[in-house]
Amino acid sequence: MSNAFASSNGAGGGVTASAIVAPVVGSGSHILRIDGYSCTKGIGNGTHIASETFAAAGHRWCLHYYPDSPNRHGSGEICIFLKLVDADANEVKAKYTISLLDHDGTPRPQHIHAGENTYSSRDASTSGVGLIERSELEGCGYLKDDAFVIRCDIIVVKEIFTKAIPVSEVFRPVMKREM
Repeated sequence: MSNAFASSNGAGGGVTASAIVAPVVGSGSHILRIDGYSCTKGIGNGTHIASETFAAAGHRWCLHYYPDSPNRHGSGEICIFLKLVDADANEVKAKYTISLLDHDGTPRPQHIHAGENTYSSRDASTSGVGLIERSELEGCGYLKDDAFVIRCDIIVVKEIFTKAIPVSEVFRPVMKREM
C-alpha cells in the first residue's frame, strides 16, 4: 500500500478524515481549607457552609461544604458541592475534580472525585461528591491542627462537535484549541 494517508479527497476510494472536537473555554482551580473542622461537624444533616466566591474557567463559583452529609438521613460522609454563582449564566457545561489534599498539597489518589454537570444561574443546581467518611478523616492522619484542605479543578467546555479535516492534518499536533 503506497501512502494510504496521502489523499484528502473522498472520490474514487480515497481516504477522508474528520475530527471530534471538544473545545475548552477555560479552566481554573480553587483551594479550600477547612479550619476548625471539629467545630463544623454537628451543624446538621443537609446544612452546608459556603466558601468565598471565586473565579475559575471564566465564571464565578463557590463550594458548599457539608460536614454532616447533604441529606437529612445522614451518612457520616463529608461532601463538597460545586455551585455556579454567575448572575447571568444561561448554561455552563463544566467538568470538575474535587480532591482531598495531603499535608504537602498532593491529592490523595483514593480521594480524587470527578464529575460533570450543566449549571445555570436560573436554577440552584449544584453537583458534588462524597469526599471522605468522617471516621476515616478523623482516624487516618488527614487532619492536621484540626484542619484539612481540598482542591477543586474546573474545566468549562463548549458544545462538542465534529468537522471534516484534510487527511494531512490527522497526525499534526493540535497547536491551538478551537473556541
